[in-house]
Amino acid sequence: MRIIIIGGGIIGASIAWRLARERAEVVVLERARLGQEASWAAAGLIAPQAEAQVAGVFFDLCLAARRVFDATVDRLAAEAGVDPEYDPHGILYIALDSAERAELQARARWHREAGAFVHELSGAEARKIEPAISAETLYALHLPDNRRVENRKLTQAYVAAALKAGAQFREGVRADSIVASGGRATGVGLHDGSTLGADLVIVAAGSWSHHVRGLEGDRVALHPVRGQMLCFETRPRILTPAVFSMRAYLVPRRDGRILAGSTMEEAGYNKSVTLAGIEKITRGALAMVPGLGELPFREAWAGLRPATKDLLPVIGHSPSVANVIWATGHYRSGILLSALTGEVIADLVAGRAPAIDLAPFSPARFAAQSS
Repeated sequence: MRIIIIGGGIIGASIAWRLARERAEVVVLERARLGQEASWAAAGLIAPQAEAQVAGVFFDLCLAARRVFDATVDRLAAEAGVDPEYDPHGILYIALDSAERAELQARARWHREAGAFVHELSGAEARKIEPAISAETLYALHLPDNRRVENRKLTQAYVAAALKAGAQFREGVRADSIVASGGRATGVGLHDGSTLGADLVIVAAGSWSHHVRGLEGDRVALHPVRGQMLCFETRPRILTPAVFSMRAYLVPRRDGRILAGSTMEEAGYNKSVTLAGIEKITRGALAMVPGLGELPFREAWAGLRPATKDLLPVIGHSPSVANVIWATGHYRSGILLSALTGEVIADLVAGRAPAIDLAPFSPARFAAQSS
């Protein structure tokens, strides 16, 4: 079976690795550079309790995704020869005023009801875990089994492991359309006018997924949400856990960098870093950890998260064109959901029943919503 994957970000690369391990002939088409869009811009969180804002199907999906990631990451690193720096230092989610405390207390309740572990702390108890946090901290949630990874190395690991398993990656190749006959996809039309034949096509192009022509009947609607990020230099272990609040978040790296994020902006396909974005992030970061004010600035960047109207990913068979599968719309959680998405798509391709219920994430929901 020859499978074309449109999109060479972390989702496309994860799927390629899984399918190539099962001896499929896999070709990944990437319009620009592999993994250089949302996958490169992320903070690298494997953190269901930080990603999901409410209980429900998405939180359940994120919990399942963490389990699959935990079961997968060592094998991936070994096959790729790349260490994705999966760190177990947890997350400290702090409240700096009474309204934030009430919000986090409510969050702790539904975390427990959903079966997730959370430890509620006073401000003093939180500062014992991370002394650098603000003295204004009133309350915190400690999420010890929420972790982080170096997302750029993780993306490279998926690509490297997929290559070793036999997948092909083609950069600078833009897929314009699904070529179909009799309601079945027969290949992918490229921007240069040529066509690549395929037995099955997987659309995993992030914020550009719905630009692929030929699937208009699915009515899948995506839009980019810009996230700006800042990076500062310091020595390792200035922060141990990642630190979150309602205002910003801080994610330390092993080499001493600290990432600060992020914005959520409706800015189209504009990846500019803006003064307003920098101000919002730095103000939130300094409120959380005032001692960061002396850190030297290293760099800033922005990425485009692929979002649907209901903020749920799109995973499943196309309702209008047989042998096309959607794997996109992961919004803020592409890193966390990467291993699970690869596993689920491999199951669909092989005709196996996925371990999770994909109905809430089906592409068929868009046609139902517009009818």
